[in-house]
Amino acid sequence: MKITICGAICPVAGGVILAGMMLVSACKSAGEETEVQTSVEHEPLMADAVEVTGFTYEASPPDTITLNYSGEGSAVVTDIFAAAGQKINEGDTLLEFRDDLYIVERERLTMELDFASVMLSSMPEDTLLQGKVDSLALFLDSLMVDENTPYLSPLEGSLEKVLPAVDDRIRPGNALAEISVASSELFYVFPPGECKIDSWPSAVDGIRFVEEHREYAVYSGDLSAIEIVFSRLMEVPREAVYESELESYLVTSESDTITVLRVGEKDNGNVIVLPSVPVEKDILTWAVK
Repeated sequence: MKITICGAICPVAGGVILAGMMLVSACKSAGEETEVQTSVEHEPLMADAVEVTGFTYEASPPDTITLNYSGEGSAVVTDIFAAAGQKINEGDTLLEFRDDLYIVERERLTMELDFASVMLSSMPEDTLLQGKVDSLALFLDSLMVDENTPYLSPLEGSLEKVLPAVDDRIRPGNALAEISVASSELFYVFPPGECKIDSWPSAVDGIRFVEEHREYAVYSGDLSAIEIVFSRLMEVPREAVYESELESYLVTSESDTITVLRVGEKDNGNVIVLPSVPVEKDILTWAVK
C-alpha cells in the first residue's frame, strides 16, 4: 500500500499550496537591491504503509497473577463473592466496592435536593422548581440502586486468595486477588527489537491484556487470536497520525477517518498504530518540501 502525503489538514484543489512570500530585507549599501525569498512549496510525497512484523509469542508456564484495583480514586469494599480454591471464569464477580467519588456525588445531590425542597415549600406553585425536585429525587433513587460497583475477573483460573476484606479501603494499584492461571490461557508477547511499545492493546477481538513487564506483555486468550491482532499493527509516518481530543486517527485519500490506537514507535521514527478497521486506501499526510 502507498501513503499519499498531501494536504490532509488543509486540503486545497490542485495539491500544491504556496506557503506565502517571505520578505527578507536588511540595511544595504547604495546600489544594492532588496532580496525576496521565493515561496516554499508543499507537495505530495509517497511512502509505504508497512505491516509491523517480528512479534514473537511464548506460552506462559502456570503462573499466579495478581489483579490490581485501577479505579480513579479510593473506594471501600462492600461485599466478597469468591473464596480461595474456587474455579473462576472470565467475567465472574470477585467483589463489590463503593468508590469515594460516588459518595461525594450522592452527598452533593442530597444537599441540592434538600435545598430545592425547602424552596418549593415556600413556593409550591413554582412548576419549574417542582420539576427540579422530582428530577433530583429520581436521580438519587437510581444512584441508590447502583451504589456498588462489581470487580470482574479478567482471567479464567483458580482463585488463590481475595486480599481485602469487607469495609477495607482500596486505592489505585492495590492488589485485590491472586489467581492461578494455566499455561494454555496465558501468553508472553515480545516485540521486535526495533520497536518501542508505549501502550499495549487492551481487550480487543477476544484477547485481553493482563500485565506489562519490562521486555514483554502478558495476554490471555487463544494464541491464534493474539497473533491476528498483532498482525494488524501498521507502521506509518508520524505526520499521518492526527489527534482530536483523546482520539488518534488516520485520514484516507477519500477523506474518511479511521480511529487508531497509538501503540509505539520504530527506531526510524515512524509510529506504530492499531487501526480500528483495515486500511485499504492511501492515507493523507502533510509534509513540507
